[in-house]
Amino acid sequence: MNRVIDEATVDYLNFLGRSIHECILPGSNRVRAAAGCLAIAQEHHHAIVVLLDHGRFASAFSLVRIALEAYVRGEWLALCASDQQVESFIGGEEPQRFGVLLAQLEETPAFRQQVLSQIKSHSWSAMCAYTHTGGLHVQRWNTPAAIEPNYDEDELREVLSFAELIGSLAVLGVAGIAEDVKTAEIVFAKFKERRGA
Repeated sequence: MNRVIDEATVDYLNFLGRSIHECILPGSNRVRAAAGCLAIAQEHHHAIVVLLDHGRFASAFSLVRIALEAYVRGEWLALCASDQQVESFIGGEEPQRFGVLLAQLEETPAFRQQVLSQIKSHSWSAMCAYTHTGGLHVQRWNTPAAIEPNYDEDELREVLSFAELIGSLAVLGVAGIAEDVKTAEIVFAKFKERRGA
């Protein structure tokens, strides 16, 4: 199997991390909660790259849904949650179900195109199967001769592409919280370049 992680992939991953490393954020519980979720989404992106590079495909696939959830929670906390919901979240209470958070988030101007809902509609059941070791995932661990990883390279590239999308959006979310338009523009331009757009 060809390697899906190349030098350009690692360079892009490092670029994302550096782009907001020195970002100055307001000191509020809302920012701590939201930026914390967005940082975790970035870390999931990083972990997916490392896992793919080391041939740990099942674990990489299992993080896709979790990365999306971390990103949506972060944006929801930044843009939608009431002060009480933020405080409850910081206190350890779980927010509402993912679908509710997503619906509320997509009522905000930045998310009205409902791209995240389209992703959820198209891919949610597969994401759940990979996260919870469903039949779809177990299929990728069977060959005619053995029980071993049997992932298609196109699927590996799709997971990498999705992880890069979430990692990029998370960085843009942090730049948004920091009101750092310049960084957001640089990251968005680099993302488009990476996508060949």
